[in-house]
Amino acid sequence: MKPVYLAPLLALSSILILAGCGGSSSNSSATAETYLQFYNGAANSGNTSLKAGDIAIGTAVYGDVSALVAIKPDSYSLELTDVVTAEDLLTEDMALAEGKKTLFILTQQEDQLDYLSLSFTRDDGLENQFKLHLANLSAENPQLDVYMSAENKGFADAELLDALAFQEISSISAAKDIGKFNLYLTAAGTTTPLFVANSVNFAYANHYVLIVRDKHGPIAEQLSVDVVLNSSTVTAYDHADAQAQFRLYNSLAQPVNVEIDNQQLTTLAPSGFSNYLPLNKGDYSLSLRTADDQLLLNSALLSLVAGDSKAVLVYANEQQQVEALSIAEADAPQLKAHDISVANLAADFDKLHFYFVRQNETISNARYSVKNLAFKKQQSLNLPKDYYAISLVHVAENGSTTLLDKTASMMLEPGKHYMLLAEQDDAAPSGYKLKLVH
Repeated sequence: MKPVYLAPLLALSSILILAGCGGSSSNSSATAETYLQFYNGAANSGNTSLKAGDIAIGTAVYGDVSALVAIKPDSYSLELTDVVTAEDLLTEDMALAEGKKTLFILTQQEDQLDYLSLSFTRDDGLENQFKLHLANLSAENPQLDVYMSAENKGFADAELLDALAFQEISSISAAKDIGKFNLYLTAAGTTTPLFVANSVNFAYANHYVLIVRDKHGPIAEQLSVDVVLNSSTVTAYDHADAQAQFRLYNSLAQPVNVEIDNQQLTTLAPSGFSNYLPLNKGDYSLSLRTADDQLLLNSALLSLVAGDSKAVLVYANEQQQVEALSIAEADAPQLKAHDISVANLAADFDKLHFYFVRQNETISNARYSVKNLAFKKQQSLNLPKDYYAISLVHVAENGSTTLLDKTASMMLEPGKHYMLLAEQDDAAPSGYKLKLVH
């Protein structure tokens, strides 16, 4: 294991080398000779902004990275701020040297925000080779061994790159020829991979930072490996053999028997949401039958990749034929904001409007909304933590507006994955209702 030197707040600085391919500065100039990039590895943070003095570097949510920005070499006060609340999260003074690239990584230990800093020389003239830096931000797996093999080889032929403790950065000194490789993670000292990423593409003569982090979706104890280069896009790799799952919501007025590949799994009451049903990755046929074995839905395709969590919404179309809408569920932490899937299951309306109204707003000036959502369509909305009253509105062709339903003001529960549905309901005053499910 390479030695790691920790300054206050876990700052780490190692002097290494990076070639200038695979992304560029978003703010370069002839006099700017140091480079700064921000990665958000703190699950309990929201959308976070980094500034160096008065210079805006960029924003990132959990598992994301800012663009690479070129600035004048100097000592800076680096300030992290929550974009929504403007709350100051962390401040640290740091010297940024000429010719260096610094990756500033926001981390956390339990509920305490922290950071790591990786710094290296930007341009070393690598030709057809790349170098690696590794970081372990997984609280669930605080001791990991990292292996790599050629793309056409397996774990038996893999090379041990390094062993990583929680919040440790390691740098692999030996350069490797560019190409595709398989990546493996094991618990420290073991030889059974708990994570496999196939065909990781190291296409540039450059330095790559591989960051291991926990995923925070509906499936527990999953990992992601984020590959950071010089652009504002992270390439995220999930475990190739991870478990998948789905759950089903019954918007019909009758109970249904749920079958996968002609094998009955469960029975679901009207307006009922099933538990998550685990499946291996693959393609499946989904069928629904009534209690007296009448076929309602015949072999709808359900496709699940490794690590997928999907919600399947069952509804009746204009001709009262049963259909299914599949929605991929977000794997981001639902703490500072919620990724809500909004779906229109009301067959009588081709378009509906959904308004999320805060306490100082009305429908006319609500900042967050989903408008013109067509029947049997869904749209995702990122909703910052706050109190909201939700309104369902229909606008007729002549311009008349009808408030079909509204909820009381509420705050969504942290950590839960929500969906908002518009449904027909003969018992409701308007004949339609909003249903918030999780």
